[in-house]
Amino acid sequence: MSLNVTVHNLKMQYNAHPVLDGLEFDLQRGELLALLGANGAGKSTLLRCISRVLEPTGGSVCLDGRDISNLTALEIARQMAVVPQEGGVDFEFTVQDIVLMGRFPHIRRFQKEGEREQDIALSAMEMTGVAHLAQRPVTTLSGGEKQRVIIARAICQQPKLLLLDEPTASLDIGYQYELLELAVRLNREKGITIIAAIHDLNLASQFFDRFILLSEGKVLAAGRAEEVITAENIKKSYGVPAVIFRHPLHGHLQVSIPKQQHGTGINKKGPAVHVIGGGSEALPVLDALRERGCKLSVGPVTAQDSGYQYASFYRIPLVEVPPFSPVSDEIYEAHLRMIREAVLVVVPPIPFGEGNLRNLQAVEQASREGIPVFILEEETSRERDYTGGQATAVISRLKKKGAFVTTDTDTMIAYLYGQDKYSPKEAETGGGNKG
Repeated sequence: MSLNVTVHNLKMQYNAHPVLDGLEFDLQRGELLALLGANGAGKSTLLRCISRVLEPTGGSVCLDGRDISNLTALEIARQMAVVPQEGGVDFEFTVQDIVLMGRFPHIRRFQKEGEREQDIALSAMEMTGVAHLAQRPVTTLSGGEKQRVIIARAICQQPKLLLLDEPTASLDIGYQYELLELAVRLNREKGITIIAAIHDLNLASQFFDRFILLSEGKVLAAGRAEEVITAENIKKSYGVPAVIFRHPLHGHLQVSIPKQQHGTGINKKGPAVHVIGGGSEALPVLDALRERGCKLSVGPVTAQDSGYQYASFYRIPLVEVPPFSPVSDEIYEAHLRMIREAVLVVVPPIPFGEGNLRNLQAVEQASREGIPVFILEEETSRERDYTGGQATAVISRLKKKGAFVTTDTDTMIAYLYGQDKYSPKEAETGGGNKG
């Protein structure tokens, strides 16, 4: 119950302005495709050409090898269903009436919907979670409920190809996930080929298998997420710098657009601060310090750490350590040299194991040399100590030496800019210990 879709040299112009400029791709039966691209890239226009709402100015669209220009509207409706961006219904039809409209291509003119059609409609409403609304006027429903009704109508149509044009637009996050999970179910259980224009790259990455990124009416990239969702492609298509990373829970690629770069970590004129480690715990610290104009350094970090990605994007000096490797003497010394260039060293609330214990020991060495230390704690060091107590012992000695202990970055920034009541001298003698 699926279709092969072939788009060949597709062109579309509005007032001599090319919106689609020679699009070319082939979609196999049962594929789940996300159309990506900035506003005006041609996503909606492409879907309208595929559904024959628009007649292209050049090229062709074929369904299972048949050019749609040679198909009747009824033949297309029996194979393809469309969920538009705006599926509003202004008349007082009930939900059941709207869903049953999906059966029109399959019954004869003036034929009344029989028991089979009623059963198909009920199944579609149950699948989309609107069966309990069957007798409600559709005009009384919320936006998310209306969208599910329109999708139920499309399911009731029993299409081989389903086109979704910005299906999550204007929906809250709960409805967005429900809708895309439903699309995946339809694809997996019924084999329906699905093409969806999606704005949210992170949602698209989580739910879709194949991607086409449009830019200025052309295919900029096509293939798997790793081939399409790249920093270079995002920059070309959307015009913004992006950081690409894997979500720690589900592992799908995610896109983050950092705040406007006001210079880099190298060219800052504020105090020089070194931040230990590079896990997610370090990111709020790095961001807060960078925004205040601090000259940053970070490490040791592996190339897989989120702190490494942050530092690389903002060109912040770092010390890199190979993954799954202990900190060697060479890396330890390089780390210590970097710390010595700072006026303050910050220890985020990161866990410590045998692999990164030497990072903490480098902080202790710097503390002996008179460099102030800030320890950020959201929980006690024992709760994140996987070294048999060695890390806790080092942190305890740092506190006795006068390290500042706080749960937020505001205190640290106030100290850096001379707004804190504690001075560096007091910190060295224990006056700065707030823990």
